[in-house]
Parts: sequence; structure tokens; C-alpha cells
Amino acid sequence: LRVLKFEGIWREEVELPSNIGNLVHLRFLSLKGSRVEWLPSSLGNLVCLQTLDLRVYGKWEKIKVPNVIWKMKELRHLYLPVRYTGKLKLVTLGNLQSLVNVAGADCDLTHLAELTNLRKLFIEGGVKNMEEMLKSTGITFNHLRSLSLRVDTNEVIPMNMVLSCPHIYKLKLSGRIREQSLEGLQGYENLTKMLLYHTGLQLESLKVLEKIPNLRMLGLHACFDENVTEVVVSEEGYPNLEFLEVSGLTALESWRIEKGGMPSLRRLYIAACWELRAVPEGLENVTTLKELTIDRMPPEFCSRVGEGGEDFRKIQHVPSLLIAHIQEDYLTGKHAATYILFAIYLF
Repeated sequence: LRVLKFEGIWREEVELPSNIGNLVHLRFLSLKGSRVEWLPSSLGNLVCLQTLDLRVYGKWEKIKVPNVIWKMKELRHLYLPVRYTGKLKLVTLGNLQSLVNVAGADCDLTHLAELTNLRKLFIEGGVKNMEEMLKSTGITFNHLRSLSLRVDTNEVIPMNMVLSCPHIYKLKLSGRIREQSLEGLQGYENLTKMLLYHTGLQLESLKVLEKIPNLRMLGLHACFDENVTEVVVSEEGYPNLEFLEVSGLTALESWRIEKGGMPSLRRLYIAACWELRAVPEGLENVTTLKELTIDRMPPEFCSRVGEGGEDFRKIQHVPSLLIAHIQEDYLTGKHAATYILFAIYLF
């Protein structure tokens, strides 16, 4: 047996047999989405594994991962549980290309820097000592192309970890960011995809984002400080951005794109921004826009973009407009039916 996928079995507990290590020819083993409570130490016998996916189903209590993964020296892709216990030795995994959900407290950055084939790194929580470690060692991760950092609510994202990865093209940050700590990203010419979650951004940080030269995809999810109610995109902002998602920005009231801003934008997704009064002023000047999606927004907002609405002039050049899941509790009868899913194609 070379491939074993035991995925999505979550209605009842899945118990791995203790002798699973007898399947010594396995190259691929995945328990993704299955309800697994215990991992046997015999996993260490699977020395031919190239992919090991332990992203088990929704376990709130930490699952213990036995310290045997270091024996799998052919491993290319390692996906750990979101929450786990156990100190893992990983320095022997010289072929590793993807390391996902490694605990920050479990990270020996000097060892990770030795994994020169590593391209994708996702670190989960426990990063309190990471900044000091980076300052004292001066490590750089020139080989990384994709980096994700998610910190606990009482922690701050160690931006010097981000700045030690000069060649990344994809960056995902979840957690609070210190003011002005994004400035170093303006020189990141390879950075094309960026996702920000719950970062508490101030207006000055947004001015930095729009100057990242080759950014093509940007997702902003509940990432503004609660005092940010208005956003202005400057006339030279986001020169190469093609896709923008704004969602969960619950304090945002208005948004303006100055003429010349976002000159390459093709797709715009707006969702769950409850206080936003209208689609961005100046959107009519973004002639490249091909698709606008409005999701989980109030009916007052959605009605503005329909033909005859106050914002129709801003979006009448857009070939595809999708309005989905309009949010209004009191809608009933035929009116509710029209508001559930409404798609317009303006060609």
C-alpha cells in the first residue's frame, strides 16, 4: 500500500491501530477532517512517507503527537494538528517543503533555517520569544516562499520573522500588528498575495499596504482598528492589485478610491461590512473591474447598486454583479425570496 486517505470521518471517533507502522511502503497518509484522538508511536516506522496530514477534525483539546516524525527523512509535506502537545524534532527532515501548523513554542528557528528545501511555513501561536531569538541569531529564511503566522489574542505578531523572509510571495497574518511595523514590506517585490485577519490596522498601515509594488491579491478580514471608519485609496495606490476582498470590517462607513487608484483591479468582494453605506466612491473610474460580489450585506446597501439605484452609475461598466445572502431578519414572503440570491449580468 502506497496511499491511505482516511478523511472526513467526523461523526464517530477513528482509532488508528497501533500497528499502522507495519505499512512501511506508505508514501501518503492523511487523516484530514477525521476525528482522531490518539496517534500511535509506530508512525515512526513509516520512513517512506512523503506526505503526512494530521489536520484532524475540530479537536479543542490538544492531541499528543509522538516525537517520531524525525525518522521520516523522505517527508516533503507535513501538516500538523492545529492544536497539539509534544516537542517535535524536525531538523533531520532535509527534504521538507511544507510545514503547516507547527507550534511557535516548538520552533527552533536555527533548525528551521537549516531546512533549505522548505518553501511553505505556517506557525501557530506561542511566538513570545521569537523576536528575541531572531535578534540574537540574525537568521534569514531566504528559501521560504509562503509564510503564515497566527498568534494568540494576548500576543503580537513578530514582524521581524516576516522581514527575515525576503523572497516570500504569499503572506498570511492573523493577530495584532504593531503600528508602522509593515513599512519594511514596501521593498518586497516578490510579494503578490496577502491575507490579514484581526490585525487592528490603523490608517497609516493602510498607506503602507497600497505601496507594496507587485501585490495582486489582498484579503482584509476584520483587520481594521475600531476607530477606522473611512478609507481613502490614493491615486497611485495598489498599482498591480487584481483581486480585493474586504469582509467583517464592521466599523467601516465610507470608502473612496481617488482617480488612478487600483488601476488593475478585476475582482472586488465586499462582505459583512455592516456600517458601509455605499460601494466605493470613485469605483466608476476603475475601468478594469470585471466582477463585483456583494455578500451578507443589508438590503439598503444592495438596493443602491441595482438599475436606478444611487450607486448604479459607479458599477454600470462592470460585466458581472452578484448579490448574495442579503441580511435582514424581518424580510418575509415574496420580498424575502427576491433577496436571498440576486444576480445581474450587465452585458
